[in-house]
Order: sequence, then C-alpha cells, then structure tokens
Amino acid sequence: MSDHERPTPSMSGRTVLITGANGFIGRALAQRLRELGARVRGVDLVADPEHDVVAGDTTDPGPWADHLADADIVIHTAALLGAAFPLEQSWRVNVLGTSRVLRAAIAADVSRFVHFSSVAAYGFDFPDNVDETYPVQVNGDVYTDTKINSEAVVLAAHAAREIDVTVIRPGDVWGPGSVWVRSPLTEMRKATGFPLPDGGNGIFSPVYIDNFVDGLVLVLASDRSAGQIYNITDGIGVRCADFFGELARMSNGTLRTLPMGVAAPLADIAGAILRRFGQATDLSAGTMELLNRPGTYSIEKIQTSLGYGPRVGLDEGMARVRDWARATGLIEP
Repeated sequence: MSDHERPTPSMSGRTVLITGANGFIGRALAQRLRELGARVRGVDLVADPEHDVVAGDTTDPGPWADHLADADIVIHTAALLGAAFPLEQSWRVNVLGTSRVLRAAIAADVSRFVHFSSVAAYGFDFPDNVDETYPVQVNGDVYTDTKINSEAVVLAAHAAREIDVTVIRPGDVWGPGSVWVRSPLTEMRKATGFPLPDGGNGIFSPVYIDNFVDGLVLVLASDRSAGQIYNITDGIGVRCADFFGELARMSNGTLRTLPMGVAAPLADIAGAILRRFGQATDLSAGTMELLNRPGTYSIEKIQTSLGYGPRVGLDEGMARVRDWARATGLIEP
C-alpha cells in the first residue's frame, strides 16, 4: 500500500491526555490528534488554558488527577531528556513520575497507557538494525538506565492486567524547533563550535516529527499494539558528521571533532561548569556516547504490523528546518 493509499485513522470520540504536553513532541501530537477528531488534554509544568493544558508535576498527580476523568488514553511523554541531570533527579522524574502517572491513570479507569521510552534503552553498544527482541542494556548512563527502569514499571502493570500498555522507543526526533536542531545551531555558531566525537562517525537515527506522529497515530488506532514495544525512526542511519554538517552549512557554523577518550570527559567537565553558572546545556559524557552510536534501529515491526512508513525524507526535513531557522532569526536569511 502506498502512502497515498494508506487510510488515515480516525480518533473521533477518543479523549486523550498527554503529559509533557507543551514539549516539541507533545504539541505536534496534540495538534494531529485534534485534527483526527480526538479531544485532547494535557499536563505540563506551565499551564496553557487555550489548549486545555493544566499545570502539574508528574511526581504528584493528585492536584491534576481530575484531568484524567473520562480519558481513554494517557500518552506519557514527560521526562528529563539526556544525561546531563543527576541520577536522583532523573530517577524521580523518569521512573517515580512514570509510576505515579500510571497509578493515577489506573485509578481513573483509563484503558490505555502509551509510554515514551527511548532507543537509548539498547545502550551504546548494540548490533546494527537492532530490533525490539534485543535485550535492553543498563550502562551507568543516567538517561539510559532511568528509561529502562521506567519501561519495567509500565510493562509490569500490563503483565498484571491492570492497564493496557504500549512502549514507544523513539529514534532521534527532529524538525523545526527540536532540541536536535536548536541546540546544535546555537552551539556551532559559537567560537567553540559543536563537538562531535571520533570524527563524527557515530550514527544518527533521525525520525522527522511528522513521521513520528504518523507512527504514534497508527499505534493509538490499533488494539493490536497493546502490550507491544515499537521502535519508531525513519529507518535510516546518517553519519553524525553528515547530519550536523548540513546544519553547520546552513548556519555557517563550525563542527569540532575530538577522540572519544578526550571528548567524553571534556564534555562532562565543560557541561558541569556551564550548568553551575546557570547555563542550560546538554554537554555530558552521555551526550558524546549518544553521538558515537555504532548502528541503527529496525522499524520492521511497526512497518509490517501497523503499516508505518516515513513520508518526509531527510532533504525535505532539512529544507523545512532551514526555512524555520531563517524565519526565527536563528540563522541569517
């Protein structure tokens, strides 16, 4: 079936609550679900009444639990992203917060819980084209380990038949306004440039935001997805030097490469110093590991079982990013 022939699932009559609703993915997903007929609510640290988003903390759902009333599906996107946070803080949000939102959803008689994990669950050393049958791998990286722990929390609830759960492992979700665009464009325009380990030979596994939302909608529309884990990427791997090199070209920015043995500890030190002085940065050894991954992630499962296929290619995505970056003043016209 071609993309043009693929039917568009309807979400009419469904009520969906999204945690992390003000985030890059949360906003894109909410917009698409509304277009498909769903009633969409959200919770985030800052309220957005126009879009029915209430202010709330995922580690303390009590004050906003009434927002779960009559919800059919909870989509849990809220998390601390990356490896730059202390373990205790990341565990509290990514694991304890997941558990508490899950328990609130069960108490509210929500029928489905869609949990966002990450392809980071495979660790940083895995076979190329790794699929969902490959065991997850804790490795001491804060983000990796807390995502694996959060998966265990929700899958246990599904096994106990408390609620239907689906786990999503997104690839590197990108597009206009994403962290994979904003942060590199900002850093590579500085004199220090944007750092890449080992000549930029690590593999980036992009999934353009529109493609990712396509995959999510297919998951939500299918009863067969309950109890399943899905990788969602564009099904390709791109050398980091090529992906970020395109961003550098459009911004007249600079990439810097260092051996991994130097890049990782240097990123840890530089990141810690910047954060101590109040500057937001993703610099850490874990980020360098992420940019030095050896391979790609299989999307055969979601393709064959749900009919997923990416529609927006890398070149088109980069053109959209270029237009957005110029319009927002992030790069020169």
